[in-house]
This record gives sequence, structure tokens and C-alpha cells, in this order.
Amino acid sequence: MTEWNAPAPGPWQQDSAHMPVSQSACMAELYPEGFNRGFSETFARYGVLLDRLAMSQVNGFVYHQPQPFDMPGPDGPLSEEEIGAEFGRRLELAAKAFETKLWRQDLDVWDNERKPLSIERHLELDAIDLGGLDNARLAEHVLQVAEHVSAMVYQHHRFNVAALLPVGDFLLQGSGMTGRPPTTLFPALDGYSPVSGIIPDDMESAVESIQGSDAARGLCRGEGDPSERLSEIRSLLPAVDQYVRSISFRVLDGFDVVNPTIGEHPDLILGKFAAAIDAEPNAARSRADAFAAEARSDVPKDQRQEFDELLAEARAVYRLRDERGLYSDMSAIGLLRLALLEVGRRSKAEGRVNDVDDVLDATIDEAAALLGGAGPDADALSQRRARRLQLTAEGAPRHLGPPAPPPPPVDELPPPLARLMSAVGFLVEGILGEMDEPEGDAGTVIGIPASGGECQGSARLIMAVSDLIELQPGEIVVAPSTGEAFNSMLHLMSGIVTDHGSFACHAGIVAREMGFPAVVGTVNATSRNKTGDTIRIDGTSGEVTVIG
Repeated sequence: MTEWNAPAPGPWQQDSAHMPVSQSACMAELYPEGFNRGFSETFARYGVLLDRLAMSQVNGFVYHQPQPFDMPGPDGPLSEEEIGAEFGRRLELAAKAFETKLWRQDLDVWDNERKPLSIERHLELDAIDLGGLDNARLAEHVLQVAEHVSAMVYQHHRFNVAALLPVGDFLLQGSGMTGRPPTTLFPALDGYSPVSGIIPDDMESAVESIQGSDAARGLCRGEGDPSERLSEIRSLLPAVDQYVRSISFRVLDGFDVVNPTIGEHPDLILGKFAAAIDAEPNAARSRADAFAAEARSDVPKDQRQEFDELLAEARAVYRLRDERGLYSDMSAIGLLRLALLEVGRRSKAEGRVNDVDDVLDATIDEAAALLGGAGPDADALSQRRARRLQLTAEGAPRHLGPPAPPPPPVDELPPPLARLMSAVGFLVEGILGEMDEPEGDAGTVIGIPASGGECQGSARLIMAVSDLIELQPGEIVVAPSTGEAFNSMLHLMSGIVTDHGSFACHAGIVAREMGFPAVVGTVNATSRNKTGDTIRIDGTSGEVTVIG
């Protein structure tokens, strides 16, 4: 029987929004350090009254714990004077963050330094011919890419507050100005995160070249082997070849080497192109601008300039939430996966592993050792993989440790800290939250409203990336969660229902970008609906009704 013990004292909550499955051994060793370091630095930079949102793993599942800035350190509890001094320092930082729009500095660093340098490094590592490396050099490459993964995990989370603060601040402040619930103001941001939509910025040239080629358009929508069709388009159009090269190594979904890369699914790349060539690229922004104008009419005239400024800041950083993952750890993890698969192929040929994919459950040192003729026992590695899959199927408790106490009331804090803590806390809950227990009855599933509107159609259960290929026009996706892979099929969906996530999760963002309803965080919609069920979803109330 699997034991579930809290990794440290206090309450812990599973991160089912980003990592709903048991993680591989190498991710368990590579991810926490960069995650914790990134959170600590971004919180300290802005004056958040938390040391970090700590990450730990239990049976491969990721758990988080908000840890306050005044926690006892390695030398014991802080004195009252030390706590008071740190509180004063963070109050000053919070005030300066709003006065200087500190997130603008971080966004500039991201756009002009970190993002381009990361892309350059990804491409350098991807350009290495893995098959041409001898075993010793391949082992060095695995270690090198593993270091790159750690650096990219840190980079992702180093920009957390910059991505969250202006968005949460607009939603909360705008709610007070308009009298509308905060989550209902999300549509004002639609279209301002191109990377979350059908045509990301770096895809525009490729789409334009396909639109100008009858042959390429036909290949996108044609029949036959997807790999051959995509290869033919790439040979016809250099812009398409360049785009595919720039994304092929990125994992399609999640943050683990066990997930396939984009290049392993040419069918999804073709699907993304097919959606993009007929898309209206400005439709989401037009809807957002119309919605914002309507919401602004509810704002008192003397507050409208402030409303406009808050909206402008939220729109400026909105794309950062997804960009920092796609161009950081999701790319690096994909590069590590490709290196490990090469190790797996060589180890399988030499009889050192039972299956190529078993290497994905090795630690980094074990993978390098396999290339030197050592490493773990083949059967032990297969059993480790089977155990991970078994744990994933069984699932994990939502909470470990004692019940979490209610958060301290922010209205007792000085105004800059109250504003900061409210905005960041609201968005963190919007990303990581979900219902603790399933609700509803035999004919109704209750979840969290994420994108308004109603639709009725046939359900399509998506339990793996490969299931996306079966998606038919007008179907409603029912999945544990959604990620980058789903962006390839947005044009076919009429709605989304997920087990995990809350109003600011990926499913909610892309549903609002596309203008269709979404209900998220239902806990177990995937076990209560099956492919072919006729369901009706109400993205405003959060109800999913099984019609037949």
C-alpha cells in the first residue's frame, strides 16, 4: 500500500494543475531546486510576505506549501527585531514595485536578454547530432542538458511575480471600480497573449507562407502520412522549416521527459497550421477591446484613467505567464528527453535496458552510467517505470499534513503590501486551485467557471496526447488538464472540461482566447464522462450536464 506522508511539517497541497501525474526520477531531482530558488528570489524582489511557495515531491507527485518570510531559519527562530526589519524592507519593496512598475523592468529583461539567449541556447543544443556522438560525449551531453534544465526551471519561476502581479491587480482593482466579480474581467485580456492562441508571433511567417501556397494548404489538410506531408511542406517553404526547427524539441505538454516532444507528433503540427491558415488573428483582441470599453462604462469617470492604466499593465505582461514556460523549461526538458532516448536506443541495442523508454525513468547519473557499461539493473528500471504509471493511475491525495489555516487578513496590512498580497494570492489560487471534492450528481458535474457561455455537443475524452488526433469538429474536450498540445486542436473544440485547474489555468486562458466556454477543476469529470456522451456545459455557472 502506498504511504502518503507530508514531506515536512505543516499543510501541503498537490499541484494537480501543472503536474497531475507522478513524475520521473530525473525531474524529481532536477525540478525542485530551481523552482524553490526562483520563487524565493521573485518574492523577495517584490516584497511578498512569503519566503517561497515551496515545492517537494511525495511518490513522484508535486506538493506545494506557502512558507512565510519569518519562518525559523537554520539558526533558529528570528528575533522580533529581525522580523520587524524584514517586514519594513518588504513594505518598502512593495511600495517601490507599484511606483516604478517593476514588472516593466522584468519584462524588458525577458524580451531583450533572457528569452533570446534561451532560444539561442536551445537551438545550439538541438543542433548537436546525437547519433554522431560517442558514448562518452553523449554522457557529457546528457549532463550538460540536465544543467540547462535546472537553469531554465529557475528562469521560469524567477519571473513569477512579474507575470502575475499586474494581472491580479487589474482584476481586483477593476472589480472594485466596475462592481463586477474579478474573474468576469478576464475577457479584457483576450488576444494579448499570442503564444496562447492559434498564431503565436514566431509562427506568423510560416502561416503567411502556407497561405500563399496552394500545395502547402492542401498538404496541411490532406490525407496520408503526417510525417511525409510535413516534410514536403518544409522542403517547399523555408519559413515553415525554420519554425518547425524552432519548436520541434519542446515537450508538447507538462514538465517531464516522459511527455513527447512536438517533433514526435507531426500530425499536431499540421493541425496547428490547418487551424492557423483560416484563423482571424485579430478576433480575440477585437472582442477584448469591445468588452473593455463596455466594462469601462461602469467605472466612475474620475477612476477611468486609473482603470485604463491598470488594464494596459495587465495586457503588457499577460503573455509572460505562458512564454516563460515555453521558452524556458518546456524547451530544455524536451532536449533532455531527446538525449535520454538516444541513451535508451543504445542501451537497448546492448541489452542493458528492456525498453528504450525505460531510460526516461533513470536518474541523470544512471543514464550517464548506462553509457559507460554500468547503471541500474534493466528489470529494476522497468519496475520503476511501471510503479510510476501505477501511481499515476491511482492518483494522489489533494492535501497532506494538517488542514491549512485561513490566510491572514490582508486588510490589516499597510496598503502597498495589502495590494501586493491580494493580487499575487488571487492569481496563484486561480492557477493552482480546484475543488477539493467532486460535486454534483449522476447527471451533473460541478466545476469552476473559467470561460463564459454555453455549448452542447459530443464529449471527447482526452487522456493522452495521442487521443487529440481523434478529435472531431464541434466536440467538447474532457481532459485531466490541458497544455501546449491542445493549442493544435483549438479550432475543432466547442468547449473544454477539466479535472484540474482553476479560473486562470491554461484551459481557461485558451478558451477565452477562442471565445468558447470552459469548466475546470471538477476533480473527476474524466471518470464521469466518456467519449460520445452528449453533454452541455455552462462556463458561467460551472455546470456540466450529461444529456445522453
